[in-house]
Amino acid sequence: MNKKDNNLTPMMEQYLKIKENHKEEILFFRLGDFYEMFLDDAVIASRELDIALTKRAGNSANSYPMCGVPYHVADSYISKLINKGYKVAICDQMEDPALAKGLVKRGVTKILTPGTFTDTNYLKRDENNYLLSAIINRNNIYISYADYSTGEVYTTFKTFFNFDDLTNFFTDECYRINPSEILINKQDDKKLNVFLTSSQFYINYIEDIFDGVDLSVEEESFINENIFKDLSTLKNEGKIDDYSSINVLLKYLIKTQKMSLNHLNSIIYYEDKNFLILDEHCKKNLELIKGINTDNRSESLLEILDSTKTAMGSRELKKWIEEPLVNKKQIEERFDILESFISDLMLLDSTGTLLKQIYDIERLSVKISNKSINPKEMVSLSNSLEYIEDIKELFSRSENKMINKLSYNLNSLEQIRSEINTIIVDDPPVIIDDNRFIKHGYSEELDELFEASEKGKQWILDLEEREKNRTGIKKLRVKYNKILGYFIEVTKANIEQVPSDYIRKQTLVGSERYFSIELKEMESRLLGSKDEALKLQMKIFNSLKAFLLSNLFSIQKTAKEIAKIDVLVSLSIVAKNNNYVRPTLNTEGVISIKDGRHPIVESKFTEELFVPNDTCMDMDKNLIHVITGPNMAGKSTYMRQVAIIIIMAQMGSFVPCKSANISIVDRIFTRIGASDNLARGDSTFMVEMKEVSNIIKNATKDSFLILDEVGRGTSTYDGLSIAWSIIEYIATAVKAKTLFATHYHELVNLSEKYDNVTNLTIAVEKKEDSIVFLRKIIEGFSNNSYGIEVAKLAGVNEYIVNRANELLTDMQNEEEMKINKNVLNNKTYKVEQKSIFDVKKDDFIKDVNAINVNEISPIQALNLLDQIIKKSKDLI
Repeated sequence: MNKKDNNLTPMMEQYLKIKENHKEEILFFRLGDFYEMFLDDAVIASRELDIALTKRAGNSANSYPMCGVPYHVADSYISKLINKGYKVAICDQMEDPALAKGLVKRGVTKILTPGTFTDTNYLKRDENNYLLSAIINRNNIYISYADYSTGEVYTTFKTFFNFDDLTNFFTDECYRINPSEILINKQDDKKLNVFLTSSQFYINYIEDIFDGVDLSVEEESFINENIFKDLSTLKNEGKIDDYSSINVLLKYLIKTQKMSLNHLNSIIYYEDKNFLILDEHCKKNLELIKGINTDNRSESLLEILDSTKTAMGSRELKKWIEEPLVNKKQIEERFDILESFISDLMLLDSTGTLLKQIYDIERLSVKISNKSINPKEMVSLSNSLEYIEDIKELFSRSENKMINKLSYNLNSLEQIRSEINTIIVDDPPVIIDDNRFIKHGYSEELDELFEASEKGKQWILDLEEREKNRTGIKKLRVKYNKILGYFIEVTKANIEQVPSDYIRKQTLVGSERYFSIELKEMESRLLGSKDEALKLQMKIFNSLKAFLLSNLFSIQKTAKEIAKIDVLVSLSIVAKNNNYVRPTLNTEGVISIKDGRHPIVESKFTEELFVPNDTCMDMDKNLIHVITGPNMAGKSTYMRQVAIIIIMAQMGSFVPCKSANISIVDRIFTRIGASDNLARGDSTFMVEMKEVSNIIKNATKDSFLILDEVGRGTSTYDGLSIAWSIIEYIATAVKAKTLFATHYHELVNLSEKYDNVTNLTIAVEKKEDSIVFLRKIIEGFSNNSYGIEVAKLAGVNEYIVNRANELLTDMQNEEEMKINKNVLNNKTYKVEQKSIFDVKKDDFIKDVNAINVNEISPIQALNLLDQIIKKSKDLI
């Protein structure tokens, strides 16, 4: 439609002018009590929201599609559009329609996107809603992300030897952070672009949003001084510049929210080396956050460990699982607190009871910041602070030093609670426009104005009764609406009884509306006192909002402490209920677990007892375990449980076993299962080899590896050759603790060649023509995969099973199908250790030579130097 069309109404011209600047968003255009959508926006909204699509009145050449939703329930419709990946621009009336001269002024007051949506009624209570921005320049990457609903902001910077490593880091961060929206500069790299276009993430390209816009934020009035201080510090340290991801992030929030970012109080600079690194495959394979079969938290480690009482605690627990610590002192401190809670069950129970009453005050921060917090939420905040004061007092009375220490960082914010309790009624109304919510007695002037208004209401009721008796009209009513004010309504059947002193105001189909001189005089006094009362009430309320805003940082700090306490209480409850024990930590590379259990599988074992298993690994003779045995016997469960126990220990949780001595690891890698990525042109075997390549390239001697059936995606001899050489390389060059499950029974011969390789198998009891899985890991190896027996257990019909046995016997009798062990040991797979180190050294030298020292900054050079030192130590 041509916006210059002479047949357009002034309102439609206004709409098209505003829409011109918001082509990417669905425009919610406020008209009275509705948000209306027109043209293409209406077509999309009607389809996605399942609402009626109508046409604007006009001649056939100038009619156009439209639809609308009531403004007071618009949030539910907006949330549906946001969840489907749309952006929504809210266009509000900028002046009172009753006072407007001509067309009401309108303007966009907010742009809602997947990463900036803050409505707590529709956000997931146990998940952060992150907006992520990334700037990639050559081999440098800046990543920043924020949860606008809570005020958290994080940023980091890294320089890489090559772009593949950068891409892997970026994709791993995306899966770890799981942002609702990503801002990124356009890339030339094919691999990265395939990820961006085929992933589930909502992508915005920075060039499309900020074309020609200055991205510096030094003069932005929306940003508070704490953020400016952090930006200055990071800039001086060379960690950001004027075109860094943090600037893009802040600029985007200002552009979309169009209001103060006061609740963004600090920027946390993080480095992945401060945490146990878990990539996308590891989190998925170990079912840390989502169950593989459920694709949600059901049947995940998160579900097992989550006995949190608050939404804040649930979100914090997820972070702890995804970011286990590597600092021994910090981990031990968490152990100490858990031990303190478990030793005092009354304290644990009391704390849990109090935590249950605490509101999600972390997500109130954005409402305090933009002054949209309502009286009910203020009362919830006050009540929560009262329970926090009870927790602080409970902890301060404890004789345990660790519990005492928790109370030090808890600020009960008594002044805030007192101010709210003094001003706001205990049970404020949901709709506050025309209702009182300031306590009686707080303001004498307000009390007098509301009293006058209440007396006027009683006068109206008395007038109605008096007029009924005077006129004899029993159905006479005195009513009020915002347009007409007060009026007397009489049905058409009683018009003849209307007295002469009534003045007609409005005629309806079934009734007439009148006013009298007496009613008009009282209306002025009544509405005047009510308006004055409401204005004064809002003035008091706004003053209270400003007070909360001045204390916002303290509120956020207290919320963060409560989240931490909630996680510690949750881990204590789970440890007590599930008989988890405190692990011992070491830095000598020893992993010793007695009667270890898989926490997720154990929770599902309701019909039979879970069989625990021991683990003994070190940097010497027990570096690599080659595990053989039949499918379904428990190899994968065993390997996963060891990794999960390590993760639980390093996040500060007690662990499922009789005892555990855990060496702190820097990374956990998993290569489990068969999957393809056809969108990226990768077959199942290619995906497997890429994952293995990534593991070999990035693993260190402090890493923990799980490799399950590596090489099975190709032919027998190819796969066996690859599996054999991988184990050799790990044993001689990487030297990372490794669990390697396989059906290539020939690999057990590696234990004779390398002192740090040992064989484990799953105990199986054979009964006639069937087998029983004992689920017990024992030393030794198996030369039988029991595949046909497993097929029989799975219910494959008798003919197929019998025929398979016949074929197996025939194949085993043919000499050419046998693998010559002498060839394997002495010829085909004989690799000198020197050649392995030469390969690793060549890769290292190639990466170093690729560095262009003329194109890197001092801080980038220091980052590269740190990587060079780390990699060179691995070669020694």
